[in-house]
Amino acid sequence: MKVDFIIVGQGLAGTLLAHELFRQSKTFVVFNDPDQIKSSDVAAGLINPVVFRRMTKSWLVDDAFPQMETTYRKLEELLHEQLYFPGRMLKILSEDGLCFWKEKAFANQLEAYLDAEPNLNFKNTGTFNTFSFGCVNKSGRLDIQKLIFAFSRFLSQQNLITNEKFDCEKLDLQPDSIVYDNITARKIIFCEESAASQNPFFENLKFKHSKGEVLELKIPELNLEEIVSGEVFMMPIGNHHYKVGATYSWDELNFETTGSARAELLDKLKNITSTQSEVINQKAGIRPTMHDRKPVIGLLPDHPQIGIFNGLGSKGVLLGPFFAKQFVNFLIGESTLLHPEADIKRYFKRK
Repeated sequence: MKVDFIIVGQGLAGTLLAHELFRQSKTFVVFNDPDQIKSSDVAAGLINPVVFRRMTKSWLVDDAFPQMETTYRKLEELLHEQLYFPGRMLKILSEDGLCFWKEKAFANQLEAYLDAEPNLNFKNTGTFNTFSFGCVNKSGRLDIQKLIFAFSRFLSQQNLITNEKFDCEKLDLQPDSIVYDNITARKIIFCEESAASQNPFFENLKFKHSKGEVLELKIPELNLEEIVSGEVFMMPIGNHHYKVGATYSWDELNFETTGSARAELLDKLKNITSTQSEVINQKAGIRPTMHDRKPVIGLLPDHPQIGIFNGLGSKGVLLGPFFAKQFVNFLIGESTLLHPEADIKRYFKRK
């Protein structure tokens, strides 16, 4: 069997890369380990074009946001599922935050994404009425879990996915190709999320993963359509269900949920709403991030048959489609451009 590419991993990164290759009529097969827990299984899919702490645009947002919307609309059309839910986000503002919001909204040219004037009159019976809010108009969420499930089903129908663990020791490197069992491919691209840090081909890369936990709550008395961002975010997902998150931990990088994280999230939620809630689910994941919090894409300098598309981190829903398109254009020879801050070459600079 001959294909252009082998993709290892079908989380968000692998899904977006495979979709772009399919769109470009390239042949590929995806290997997906059904026993591997992925951050994509947990991620809330929150879309936020603004960095609130500094009140600046999110990195590359002017280019990434239009590509994101285009990609997810195409995926919805292909998969016949609603996946992308654009909406508003309300950022809780302190008294000092009101002035900071207005000042930076103009200074940092954020008007395309948010209202420069804070909302002093937002009312909801389930939230504290003392709040002032900054309104981000271009926000929303992606149902990542539905996307991955639906795209996996699509790949199965096309005979493009193998649900088994990939074994790097069985990979045979040829001068201009790779061979794995009965498959010959021009290149192999690893999209393994946090598991990439255990991949022997990427020992030079500097991973800095973090653990995050998210709750799903049922709040029957709260009728809220907007995402609310305070110390935690509260995101409506339908039928009076909300996702609340997320915690950050850099020590115990495992997929075990903890009572301390649940207590932390519920305690911080009290600053948004006092409405009675029921915990429906709690999940933990490991964010696939690099030391500089930038994605890592490209081909190994000494083994250009081997590539990586990883490190999308907490901005993966926003940045993923932009970098998937850029990387595929690079792989098929349509472009020689990879963003220098994301290019894998940053880990192989000659001293």
